[in-house]
Amino acid sequence: MAQTTPSLDRIDPVEAWQPWEPSPKDPWDRKWAGHLYRRAAFGAGSAEMTEAVSKGLPATLDLLLKGKPNADALENMLTTVGRRTADRANDFELRAWWVYAMLNGGCPAREKMTLFWHNHFATSIAKVQRTTLMFNQNLLIRKHALGKFGPFLHEMSKDAAMIVWLDNNSNLKSHPNENYAREVMELFTLGVGHYTEKDVREAARAFTGWHTNGADFDFNARFHDDGQKTVLGQTGPFNGDEVLDVLLKRPDCAEFLVRKLYRFLVSELHEPPAELLAPLAEGFRQTDYDIGALVRRVLSSRHFFSDHAFRQRIKSPVEYVLGAVRTVRAGDPPPQPLVRRIEVMGQQLFAPPNVKGWPGGQAWLNTSTVLARVNFAQALVMGGLWNDQSRGENFDVPIFFAPVVPGQPDVKVPEEPPPPDAEDVARLIREAKATRPEEVVRVLLDAFLPGGVGETARGKLIAFVADGKPAGDALGRRAREAAHAILSMPEYQLA
Repeated sequence: MAQTTPSLDRIDPVEAWQPWEPSPKDPWDRKWAGHLYRRAAFGAGSAEMTEAVSKGLPATLDLLLKGKPNADALENMLTTVGRRTADRANDFELRAWWVYAMLNGGCPAREKMTLFWHNHFATSIAKVQRTTLMFNQNLLIRKHALGKFGPFLHEMSKDAAMIVWLDNNSNLKSHPNENYAREVMELFTLGVGHYTEKDVREAARAFTGWHTNGADFDFNARFHDDGQKTVLGQTGPFNGDEVLDVLLKRPDCAEFLVRKLYRFLVSELHEPPAELLAPLAEGFRQTDYDIGALVRRVLSSRHFFSDHAFRQRIKSPVEYVLGAVRTVRAGDPPPQPLVRRIEVMGQQLFAPPNVKGWPGGQAWLNTSTVLARVNFAQALVMGGLWNDQSRGENFDVPIFFAPVVPGQPDVKVPEEPPPPDAEDVARLIREAKATRPEEVVRVLLDAFLPGGVGETARGKLIAFVADGKPAGDALGRRAREAAHAILSMPEYQLA
């Protein structure tokens, strides 16, 4: 992730967010289609990549942001299944449902942005302790993920899981609880430094009586303080909704949200200067906080299709696992084996670590989580992810083969049978009729790392595939081993 492009403060902000136009020198190809799919979705299979290149950027953006023709029917199906799952009160099953939705939802960008907003409005089942409340919040996030932020914020402030999470049931006129008022300013709308402690105390009074009645919002008037309040220089007998409107009118709100979305959609390597984000923030305000319009503008921009954005984020565990699965596994993979793998990499869905959510970036990678990624990659490409239960859930323990002892006969490690075709990454080279090492590596890099790798790494992969001149089943196994190496490369950890 070394800096190889001009610093961000030297970029013309107006030019940066103009629509990108492909050219003979910089065409719309698998590199940029893969880049778009990693940011706007959870990666793409080889066929999806080919289709995206054929259809072009505008049509691909429409597919990602508006969804497939059957997107609404799929969403209704997922909602029905999810509600039944939530009613069984099993945390693991609910997480598996969400993984399934991310893999199979009809609107890829909505699925991706649902994960973003879950981390923005970070709420954990560890405290809420009711799967039905967490599921209802997930539905609320899905509803607004690409909609208008204003209605989203108002509804989220009355969400039962949020009220429990930030203790607003104990926010009473006689004893105001400041938790929600603080977090709605610091984490949801304005950011640190754009409000005072007095603003928090006054806003907390406006949210008194905002309680829950089971799974529903319940305004309890006898616990509400209807007196005069002054928040961010505005005075009135504000209730919670009116305080939220005050926050939404602040220029700081659009700037805060745009900066956070820049980190998620574009780059987490460098903090962009305010001047670079100014056109996005202004456009966001002018569209009444239209999230979908902002996301489309970013994902179609010159800045997005540049070295300032390409591989400038570290994949979260969800992104890493689902992206690899979408490349390797055809059909409809069961989600349950993926949930534990994601968790040992450091990301438990419906349970961000605190009110700030997962920090992301370099925090995703440490000795333990990198090992978990490598072991997952081996299980995926060798066909053991859905079939081999012999290791239980101890996924972070590496597999070692028997050592060769000098002077003793070689120990023959039995080769596992090839995976079923739908789970076999070697399927890609068979479909491409690739037999030469250079062709095999090209097919695998096009699938997993479109845009390629450095010549040194590519040369090592070719030499590895060529070693011993494998053919037939042996070439299939070598292709799986090469895919494992690719999934373990630094470049593959980058979105």
